[in-house]
Order: sequence, then C-alpha cells, then structure tokens
Amino acid sequence: MKTIAGGLILAALLVAGGMLSMQESRHVRRLAEAQQRLATLKYTDEQGLATDATLIERLPAPIGLGQGVEARHEATVSYWLARYTSLTDMTAPGSGAPIQDPQVLFLAANAAFRTSAPQSEDKKGAISRLDAVVQAYADVLRHDPNLLDAAYNYEYVVKLRDQIAKGPKGLKVNPKKAGREDFSVDLPIGPTIHGNPGGPPEGESMGDFKTVTPMRYDEREEQMDPGRGQKIQRKG
Repeated sequence: MKTIAGGLILAALLVAGGMLSMQESRHVRRLAEAQQRLATLKYTDEQGLATDATLIERLPAPIGLGQGVEARHEATVSYWLARYTSLTDMTAPGSGAPIQDPQVLFLAANAAFRTSAPQSEDKKGAISRLDAVVQAYADVLRHDPNLLDAAYNYEYVVKLRDQIAKGPKGLKVNPKKAGREDFSVDLPIGPTIHGNPGGPPEGESMGDFKTVTPMRYDEREEQMDPGRGQKIQRKG
C-alpha cells in the first residue's frame, strides 16, 4: 500500500509540475510575441498580460522573469499609443499602491511632460505643470540614481521651466520647418521606440548616390571568364 500511495503522490506531483510548466511556457511565449510586436513598431494593446503569470515567472532571475515585466511592457505600449493620461493616473495620489518600478515611473514622468503643454499662453499654469514634471523625474532618480535618461530629462525640464519663468510671455515657439519627405513605406512618421528615423541628408540630391547590390550566385557563375587586362611583360 505504501508503494502504491507513494507512486500516486509522485504521479500527482509530476502532473502538477507538467501543468505548471505548460502554463509558464504559454505565458512566456505570449510575452515574447508581445515584445516582438513592440520591437517591430506594432503597438498592440495587451490586455491582462499579467493575469496568466505563474509563480515560477515571479521568481527572481535566472529561474523566473522577475516582477514587473508585464507592467513595464504595458506601460511602454501605452506611452507609444499616446495614452498619457493612463500613465499619469498611475502615479497620482490615491490611485492605489505606490509604484516602485523606476522604468514605469520614468514612462509616467515622460507622459506628464507630454501633457504639460509648456508652449501654452497660460504662463503660470505651464510653470505649475512643469514643476510637477520635475518632481516626477526626481522621484524616478530617487528610485534609480543611475537612470541617465531620467537625469537628462530632469535637467532639461528644470532649464525649460526657468526659461518660461524668466520670459515675459512664456516660452517662445519657433515656427516649424517644412517637414521632410517620409522615405519609409512601413515606418511611422516621427520618433519611435528605437529613436528618430534616419534618411538622406537635407538639401542633398539622391542622384549622386548609387546603390550597389551584390550579385546572385547564378549571376556570378555566368561571369566566370576573367576580365581583359593588360599584357604582362616578362622581366629579365
């Protein structure tokens, strides 16, 4: 009886472990596919990405992925979908448990700057909103002093706030230059998660540039004859 009971217990543990591993693999695959779509600039909303996470996934690396992976991904997607209010509401007082993840706080601070409207004619209101943005970046640096992007943005917003405060009529907005032609057929216009899109230098004619395409294997096989060169003179 003890042998049978032990075998049943072992079988039950193996079945439970197999089911847990299957659930974990499905969650990791779903997370990987979501991050792949984000990397290829397909900002799709992933609802409930953290609901199917298992206990293994919440263990520290290298066993698990660690906590907050899903929250950071969802916050990144929300930012690039211009859902700034959803990010700023996460850090608002009374919105629930305070966020401790520096990356999520950084995205929320960026969203707060996007909604601050520093070019507004309401100088007092713009300064007040930028003060809140400065505090948001300071909160990010308190959680992670080594986050260089947050430090740069903190200094930038402080200087921008001082410029508006010292100016007689707030921030002077320079007229926008005519937008450069979009040379991409599949990329969005403007900055992306990978940075600003590249392109030919402004004011340069593309007619002077020639694109050299490597020959295919069959084309190289057709040109096996050596080229004509000068006759080599014998020395001596």
